[in-house]
Parts: sequence; structure tokens; C-alpha cells
Amino acid sequence: MKVILLEDDTKLGDKGSVVEVAKGFAQNFLIPFKKAVIATKGNISVMTNALNMTKKKVAKEQKSHQDLADKLSGLSLDFTHKAGATGHLYGTITTEQIVEYIKEKSGVEISKKKVILSTHIKMAGTYSAKIKLYSGVDVTLPIVVTAVSDEEIGSKEGRPRIRTARHATKF
Repeated sequence: MKVILLEDDTKLGDKGSVVEVAKGFAQNFLIPFKKAVIATKGNISVMTNALNMTKKKVAKEQKSHQDLADKLSGLSLDFTHKAGATGHLYGTITTEQIVEYIKEKSGVEISKKKVILSTHIKMAGTYSAKIKLYSGVDVTLPIVVTAVSDEEIGSKEGRPRIRTARHATKF
């Protein structure tokens, strides 16, 4: 029996392909679970039109994401963060901070789930972040982390840093 696959299958083929399968397999599994439809002239033309429209939509999406990638490609992410004497940062540079920096500098909003860091950024130095915008459209941005000590921050403010107790005790 000839059927048109409605979804990709590793053993049978890709979505939209016409395949020959056993009649029982088609009637008991593929058709009831909406994995395939019977291959008639009408169904073949409907599936062909749907696949063509999907291809056009995907091409348009990929083009818009490629334009976005071109806009982001020249961006360098420069962070200044408090650090100890050894250069170890107080805290880490997170994907959320990277997304905020990109939004601030380029006006482009992306999800923090699309940012991929190869390592945790816990030390001053140079790193890279891969941003996966769309299937096949990736951008790698350089990240430069500069460490600033507590004394430098205090001298920039013009006054020494004074630590106070958070909770006062009563006797």
C-alpha cells in the first residue's frame, strides 16, 4: 500500500515522501497515529503544496536570522567585573548578563537559552560565546573580561569603602 509520510521516520523516509508499506502496518499503525495518509492524487498535490509553502517560510526565516547574525557579528562583549588579587571574579558572567549587554549595545533581543558558553566565566581573560539564532545560523562573539579590584572601585568613587554590620543586636 502506498502512503505519504506526515512526519520524518528514520526507517521509512522523510516527511512528504511516498513509500510502499504493508497494508496492515499502514492501517493499524501509520494512519491511526496520523503518521501517514493514503497516497491518492489529491493527497499528493496537497502535501506537495504544503511542503513548498513550508520551504518558502523556512527560507524567509533563515534569511531574517542571517541578517540578524550579520548585525551581531561585529559586536565584542566587554565586561568589567570585581575580582580578587588573583583575578578570580566575585561571581560569574552569566548568559543573562550577556543577553542584557547585547540588547543594550545592539538593540537585539535574544533568549538566554540561545547563548552557549564553552566554559564558566570565573576569571579575567578572553572567552567566546556561541549564539545559535536558527538552524544553521550561528554567531560567535568574543567576550573580554577585565578584573577590577575593590581598591580601584573605592578610589573611583572618591571615598573609601566602609563596611557596616547588617544586623544590630539589642541587649
